[in-house]
Amino acid sequence: MAKKRSANGFNMAAEIRSLLEESRDLSGKEVYAGLKKKFPKQDINESSCGVAFSGARKKLGISAKRGKKRTTAKTTVRKMKPTAAAQAVDLNALQAAAKFVSEVGDAEKGIAAIRQLRSLQFQ
Repeated sequence: MAKKRSANGFNMAAEIRSLLEESRDLSGKEVYAGLKKKFPKQDINESSCGVAFSGARKKLGISAKRGKKRTTAKTTVRKMKPTAAAQAVDLNALQAAAKFVSEVGDAEKGIAAIRQLRSLQFQ
């Protein structure tokens, strides 16, 4: 269905097409400013002008301006550090440790005794 002709002779879509035919690289705001300048007494809605501008660009076959895609911050993937592998414990050493703890009386006392022994060996 065709649009009705405007009573005052102003057809915004046709005017936008004529502006775009003159200069194909105009932006929507520039077209709006041009229409305001050309028709100062006409009440022009900026949103309606933007919709008509988009439709006129499609009709004239003007492709949309595409800017560069904004890149997101790249996430750094870090490798996991290898965990300490369980040390193989000799059964004889484990039995000797159990005997030592039973002789000392307590595991905490045994650890304290081993620390003292280590400090004496390194000096």
